[in-house]
Amino acid sequence: MVNMVVAVEESEESMRACEWACKHLLAAQTDIQQSYNFILLHVQQTACVSTGPAYIPSDHVFELLELQTKKTTQRILKRALNICNRYGVKAEAHVVIGEAKERICEVAAKLGAHFLVVGSHGHGTFIRAIKGSVSDHCTRNATCPVVVVNKKVLEG
Repeated sequence: MVNMVVAVEESEESMRACEWACKHLLAAQTDIQQSYNFILLHVQQTACVSTGPAYIPSDHVFELLELQTKKTTQRILKRALNICNRYGVKAEAHVVIGEAKERICEVAAKLGAHFLVVGSHGHGTFIRAIKGSVSDHCTRNATCPVVVVNKKVLEG
């Protein structure tokens, strides 16, 4: 059994990576008759509130933020699962909380990933230097091969 972990988030690039993995999973299954565990992995950011010294948010504010985060996660997973269903791929979903680049590598290792699929936003050097790149981090730190799917892959 081969474990394929696909990291998903709100971006089109992420959904393209999911679609690419579904297409290539089906091709690989018919070619070599090997079974797969197709695992969708979403990392929820921890909810944070920036406040000034005169404002302390109530528990209600935190509850609303948590609810919104859960709704966003459900929307992302529903979209990714719809892509999988369209290609006849049975998938399971895992949700973890934390910083995406660290948690993706950590969870992929814990799940015994044989390979990891991530999308790439295609930001230039300057933006990557400021914001960091999840795909770059994964290629350097994952304990399995990483497939980075950029927007040109499915456009052609």
